[in-house]
Amino acid sequence: MPQSTNEICRIAPTGSISAANVAEFRKQLQDAVDAGARNITIDLKDVDIIDSKGLAVFIVCHRTLQDQGGNLTVETANPDLKGLFHVMRLDEHFTVKSPD
Repeated sequence: MPQSTNEICRIAPTGSISAANVAEFRKQLQDAVDAGARNITIDLKDVDIIDSKGLAVFIVCHRTLQDQGGNLTVETANPDLKGLFHVMRLDEHFTVKSPD
């Protein structure tokens, strides 16, 4: 279940974000938005793989939040995942950072 503090909802998926389980991840994000979250941080500390279907969910979430005046932030210390967001130029649309 997402954790929400000070209007920031924190979601921490595990394993992979891929075609096999992307529906569950999408539902988590949509439930958070439906509950009023406008600023979502996705913590990828326990994620090892993101495929194209998974990336699409990040894009949809970003657009949904942006339309509602909110922001998406992705936190990861994994250099491969950071590289993926950079190569796909997604870090130009939402924040991709190392955990605090």
